[in-house]
Amino acid sequence: MRTVLTWVLRLVLRIFYREIEVKDLERLPREGPVIVVLNHPNGLIDPLFILCLSPRPVSFLAKAPLFRMPLLGAAVRALGSIPVYRKQDEGSDPARTRETFEKASALLKSGGVLALFPEGTTHDDPRMKALKTGAARIALGAAALNEGERPVTVVPAGLTFPDKGVFRSPALLQFGEPIAVSPVEMSPSGSPPAASVEALTREIEDRIEAVILQAETAEALSLAAMAERIMASFGPAPAGLAESVAMRQRLVDGYGRLKNESEIEIGRLAGRVRRFEETLRLLGLDPSLLSPGVFTLSAVSRATLRTFFVSILLLPLAIPGILLHFPAYTLARLLGRRFAKNDVSIMATVKILASLVFYPLTWGVVAVGTYFLGGLAWSLASLVLGPVSARVALYLLEHLDTFVASARAFLLLVFRRSRFLALASERDAIREKILALARRLESARS
Repeated sequence: MRTVLTWVLRLVLRIFYREIEVKDLERLPREGPVIVVLNHPNGLIDPLFILCLSPRPVSFLAKAPLFRMPLLGAAVRALGSIPVYRKQDEGSDPARTRETFEKASALLKSGGVLALFPEGTTHDDPRMKALKTGAARIALGAAALNEGERPVTVVPAGLTFPDKGVFRSPALLQFGEPIAVSPVEMSPSGSPPAASVEALTREIEDRIEAVILQAETAEALSLAAMAERIMASFGPAPAGLAESVAMRQRLVDGYGRLKNESEIEIGRLAGRVRRFEETLRLLGLDPSLLSPGVFTLSAVSRATLRTFFVSILLLPLAIPGILLHFPAYTLARLLGRRFAKNDVSIMATVKILASLVFYPLTWGVVAVGTYFLGGLAWSLASLVLGPVSARVALYLLEHLDTFVASARAFLLLVFRRSRFLALASERDAIREKILALARRLESARS
């Protein structure tokens, strides 16, 4: 059950996210008791990443109400999760907290991997919430039980979603520096000393913060994203999402340090970046396309011919795929907006749960219809071609989207050259201003 469920969930992640990058996976020990601690920005999607991408089976601490839900409860139990009884959860018994710690300690003593989210709740804040002490208490308790045996290791990990909740957006799972947990003398009641718990909690917090993107305000994160796109458009492109996120964090940090001492100057630059980004959005352009040298005759010809032949080959299957799956896609999107409302942290969760219902339902309805129209052979063929047509349609639409964006920039260069060059000049000027501010920061530090 666990193997099948993991395979299905891994497929779901690969479909929902265009790019999933795992950084520094080697920091996760291949054997021995391990506690993986993560930030919690994206609802029920967060545990799926460590579940599907870890090379070792992972069990979770999960809030007790999840175990009582008809379908979700069965999945949570199949994954070997351990219930957490919180005061704020209706029907939970906080007196059973000791039971949670005992089960977690038993799992770790057997050499297993436990994953938990010490923030305690998912959220859409630009900064990580203060960590609860449960992770540290479990780690220290397990270390005391394992003294003289295999040491307990805490591995911090960070989840970053640059466009959280958006279908076909990228996602990053990055592992931080592991923490070897030293045994401490326990109190007569079996609890670790408060000072040790506090110190380990702070160390966990620091190491998670080192592998996530965060800022004091959502405005700072938004500006950093805009500035990073501008800086990255000059090439070479970032080696991966982790490098892109690291650049954004440097921009956030620089913005925070300079805002206090040069508020007017930083405010002007921020306004300039926003206006530039809004202009590009209205024109449907990307900063990376504002280089005239990109549009050579050979490059334009190759891109056009490739798109033509890809479209000819894939359209016969892509068009039915689009028509067949459009209702399910629309319903999942509408439900995401309706139930998530302003809470982006659960948007992807709602969309994926809705998709797991509507897409198989679509394939089932088509299979039943083709059975009555053409018999069993056609019904079975539809069950295969339904998902395949969806994947082909998705690939073609993304390819056309990239081509259309390039075509817009090319047409602007040909028919409104002065406008194109003015945008390119503004991009250059913003980049130079950001580099000048970076040099000022370097000088201040040295």
